[in-house]
Amino acid sequence: MEKIEQTTYSAVMGAVVSSIRREKGIEQSDVAARMGLSQASYSRLEGGKATYSIDQVFLVAEALQVEPAELFQRVCTTVGKLKAEEFDVIAQQRSNATGSQSSSVGTLVAGAALGALLVGLLSKSK
Repeated sequence: MEKIEQTTYSAVMGAVVSSIRREKGIEQSDVAARMGLSQASYSRLEGGKATYSIDQVFLVAEALQVEPAELFQRVCTTVGKLKAEEFDVIAQQRSNATGSQSSSVGTLVAGAALGALLVGLLSKSK
């Protein structure tokens, strides 16, 4: 069986947020404080290890001074680019979910690896 590289929507969101934060020269700790989170909790969100609630999507957009629609559009565009590169983008498995998917389907890409991949994808489009 061929391995499919995959990532989660949460990891894509985190990578996009990280990219915007870096573009604006804002530190993780500053965004965390603006959102009312510890730096460690924020780091898990940005690293794709935790899922954003809808409240946190609006809070991070406000902290980064971008419209939530722009943030979501960048996530959707990135998901499209990943799928075009034959990545499988999946929902992050929750511990209380029924009918969980097998994690052996592919290689999960998150955090810094996803960030590096996105930089490459975004560089191609310019």
